[in-house]
Amino acid sequence: MEVRLSPIPAQIVDAFRAVAPAVEAFAREQDLLIDRYRRGKPGWELRFARRLGGEALLTISYRERTGHVLDVSATWWLDDRATRTRRLRSEKLGVYDRRAPAEALVQLLGAGLATVDRWTLSDLGPPHGPYPDTTSAAPGVERAARSAAPGVERAARSAAPGVERAARLSLR
Repeated sequence: MEVRLSPIPAQIVDAFRAVAPAVEAFAREQDLLIDRYRRGKPGWELRFARRLGGEALLTISYRERTGHVLDVSATWWLDDRATRTRRLRSEKLGVYDRRAPAEALVQLLGAGLATVDRWTLSDLGPPHGPYPDTTSAAPGVERAARSAAPGVERAARSAAPGVERAARLSLR
């Protein structure tokens, strides 16, 4: 069954076009995969895998009622394939007013990465499910994971201790 999505309204596309250079530069620097308008939603997701397991994302969402505001949130989830359950943690990071410089949005995104980096397994909520059996990860995460050799974290290639930015490259 093919699902047809409605076109994204011009005002939403324009809102993201205005911040695209800053968001794309941030994603490149941090080696994050950008998923634009996933499933027709008015937002962009910056996706990555975590070293602790699971997947995480920073979401930039268009707030429909105001139009000049973008909400920024962070989410991390961990699936248990054996029990077909998912545990997650989500937090709203802040609001970006599009009339402010794009650097303010980049700072929110940086704070989001720091927030996700601080989360531990004990921060995840209780398991939810069961979910239908899935045999593959989300397509975006597979693409991001392809760039790293299996079992080798890019951060391990760096001999410099305490370089957290290097740890973000493929597996957080």
